[in-house]
Amino acid sequence: MFRRSLAAVLFVCALAACGGNSSSSPATQAGATTQAAPQAAVLVTTDCGATVVTEKTPVDAGQNAMRALDRVADIETDSGGKFVTEIEGVEQDEGKKLAWLYYVNGKSATKGAAEVELKTGDVEWWDLHNWEKECASVPPDAQ
Repeated sequence: MFRRSLAAVLFVCALAACGGNSSSSPATQAGATTQAAPQAAVLVTTDCGATVVTEKTPVDAGQNAMRALDRVADIETDSGGKFVTEIEGVEQDEGKKLAWLYYVNGKSATKGAAEVELKTGDVEWWDLHNWEKECASVPPDAQ
């Protein structure tokens, strides 16, 4: 009789341990709120913002600009991943002096995209245009 009771208790304990999976975590059950990850954004255009290739898309802050771009668009790179040569099927054209250039918060980047860490609120803007010219204006979404 004692063995059956012990076996029943062990069986119930085993079921409780295995079947204790609920849809909410202990922190949620306790009433804690979860915070969203700090956000930055990526925008891709051509002709100094005249044509949108990829709408402004939120990304997690804290990652480098190249990784953030790769997360929101299909890209091709050259020189070991240092230079973007194509975004979403739109290729640069050296004959026409068109290159993918990027900006952070409307200012031309001074470092490679793999070296720039995005901070909360940053907007990374990639644009395909003549590399000899700066864009006269920055699209409102890129600021």
